Amino acid sequence: MQIGDLIWHFTRTVQKFIRETAPEFFQTRRRIVLLGIGGAVLVLILAFVAVLMVQGHIRTVRSRAAAKELADSFKPLAISPEDFFLPGEPDALPEFIPERLPRDTWTVDDARPYWTDPLEGNTRLWRDRFGAEIDTLMDGVP
Repeated sequence: MQIGDLIWHFTRTVQKFIRETAPEFFQTRRRIVLLGIGGAVLVLILAFVAVLMVQGHIRTVRSRAAAKELADSFKPLAISPEDFFLPGEPDALPEFIPERLPRDTWTVDDARPYWTDPLEGNTRLWRDRFGAEIDTLMDGVP
């Protein structure tokens, strides 16, 4: 016999079983068939749950190993307790050094380098501003 004949013979046998034997078997033994199908579904569900649990366990083991490896790589870089705290504040502030020596009395020649006349150059502008401000103040006086 050749392979084609074997395949044809197998398909004819399956068709004969489905047409003649299966309907009678399913009608007479309905409870057994339903229990068998239910049992097969239950076994498949349990196998699926077992596969999920095994994969979850494998992932957990791998992640723990990776975390341990990462933690071990940082052990030489341990931080000393001194690095957690700021250094102490200095006891005294640095001494104030003035730009110039303080004087009790000033002469005109002493003040001349530090003095700028506000009216110099813009005399009219400043006089108008001062006049407006004085007028505003005087309007408020009863």
